[in-house]
Amino acid sequence: MQSDYILARKSQLHFYKDVPLYTKTSNGFVLYKPEGMTLGGMRLNEARHPHRMYMLKKDKLKGLQEAQKGFNHQLTKNIQSGSKEQIKETLVTMMDETLAEPRSGSLEGVSETIDILMSDYAQESQVVESLWKVSFQDYTTALHSINVMAFALGFAAHTGFNSHDMKIFGLAALLHDVGKTKIDPEILQAAGKLSDEEFEEMKKHTTIGFNILDKCQFNDQRIKLTALDHHEKLDGSGYPNGKSNLSEIAQTIGIIDCYEALTNDDRPYRSAMDPLKALEIIKEDVVVSKFDVKNFEQFAYSLT
Repeated sequence: MQSDYILARKSQLHFYKDVPLYTKTSNGFVLYKPEGMTLGGMRLNEARHPHRMYMLKKDKLKGLQEAQKGFNHQLTKNIQSGSKEQIKETLVTMMDETLAEPRSGSLEGVSETIDILMSDYAQESQVVESLWKVSFQDYTTALHSINVMAFALGFAAHTGFNSHDMKIFGLAALLHDVGKTKIDPEILQAAGKLSDEEFEEMKKHTTIGFNILDKCQFNDQRIKLTALDHHEKLDGSGYPNGKSNLSEIAQTIGIIDCYEALTNDDRPYRSAMDPLKALEIIKEDVVVSKFDVKNFEQFAYSLT
């Protein structure tokens, strides 16, 4: 039946091996690539394949998992080549694909991505420290999440986190805004200040993100709690629950989230703020006890 098939994403075609691919003819769907084979690079580069390729709906998750493995392999090659632009392009593409339909079985795949970025070679070549400096034309949730992750891993390395906590910190940062994938794109891409009604809708991304991650197989509770709490404040003035008892990870990612939003020059409606000015603005919230002073100071030092 036609309802059993879905369009395969072009950016993932060359990664599929165990997922069969089909073409659509006047007589229905016909097998084009069987399980256990891949589409050749030349065939893809020269577009010597049907313009539209399909996969069985039941193979969708398997296909994404294969694609994630492929993207992670490509990321390792990018790190070895030393190209910061290619590294970030691979990361953005992978996260765009992962966040297109975030759910259990797909989000866990980014755990290997964090391992790659924490590898000895990546740390020695200072890949993570420079990721946020590579700009993209379109400011997306995926791009923001990658930038926040890069700052978070830099913070973790600076403050001497052990490898386990550093990985959890990186995962929490990368997935902190996963709930935004369920928010109206017009609200996410609004060029000006949101109305009160729109802001109330935006605030729901924290609870949505928690619910998505709660269904995943992550063993550390701090990952989903960071998605829920990264807009909470120590004085209880944040959202969604007005909490004041927050984990260190949620507190710090809240600071990093603000800093990235203020300093990133990929946003369509304003220019990037000078880093020192951004820190001054965040410090105003530290002074009134919205953010922890120690976490703020350690983050500021991690930027040097």
